[in-house]
Amino acid sequence: MPKIKIPQLPLRDGFEDGDIEIRSFGQFNTKIHCHKKTQLIAAEKGTLYLYSEKGSYCIPAHYYAYIAARLEHKFISRSQRVEIKTIFLELPQELTYNGKTLDIAIFPPSSLLDNFLGFGEQHWSNHQNPDLKAASLQALKKMLPFLLTKPIYLFTHPPKSETLLKAVEFITGALGENLTVLSISKAANIPERTLSRLFKQETGMTIFQFIKTSRMQKALELMEDPSMNISEIVYHIGYESPATFSNLFKHLVGISPQQYRQQFLRE
Repeated sequence: MPKIKIPQLPLRDGFEDGDIEIRSFGQFNTKIHCHKKTQLIAAEKGTLYLYSEKGSYCIPAHYYAYIAARLEHKFISRSQRVEIKTIFLELPQELTYNGKTLDIAIFPPSSLLDNFLGFGEQHWSNHQNPDLKAASLQALKKMLPFLLTKPIYLFTHPPKSETLLKAVEFITGALGENLTVLSISKAANIPERTLSRLFKQETGMTIFQFIKTSRMQKALELMEDPSMNISEIVYHIGYESPATFSNLFKHLVGISPQQYRQQFLRE
């Protein structure tokens, strides 16, 4: 069955410091682009995928993606309904974590940041109080390092060679199966030792780390289907134990699958 083509979303340019966009979409993808401002983006009622040379990221519902200024990237939404909120910021310096400057990072939900964006969209264009936006933005920029403190590690690095691309394509198409180094090496026609070495060399992760992260990303996508319960999702992505899946999900996403489901389905 051919894949359904996802429509491309036209992009707006020339965002100013503090510009906020809150819009509803269905499925879409964007071309590779960048902004002169730092971008904070979150999706509700849907999962957003973010791609760049830094890696492939899955943005769970209500989580925030931080994208440094002038970093090329693109988005894909496979959700039928997704509300996206974005703010563009001119920061004096990019955020850091463990002493390293961040290019892209995914952070857990922040109700304070949600409310701040809602407040800004509602009040910053009010010309009766022209100083409100400037004062609010100054406060927000000072608060960001305290609002965005610990990123989650739900991303994979893209392979650099055509040889490894074939292995990755096989893995992502067979997440529900019992994946082994042997089965992957046969599918990609790469000796097992060479496959393991290339995977670590090109992606910075082992094969099983890649499989684990890819399965969690797929699980987040399946969470959008209310007709599937957690156990069905677990077996669909190749796990036999709901408890094992729950522990891995909590380790990577920060909350349990049940908590995420409740958060995703909230109005």
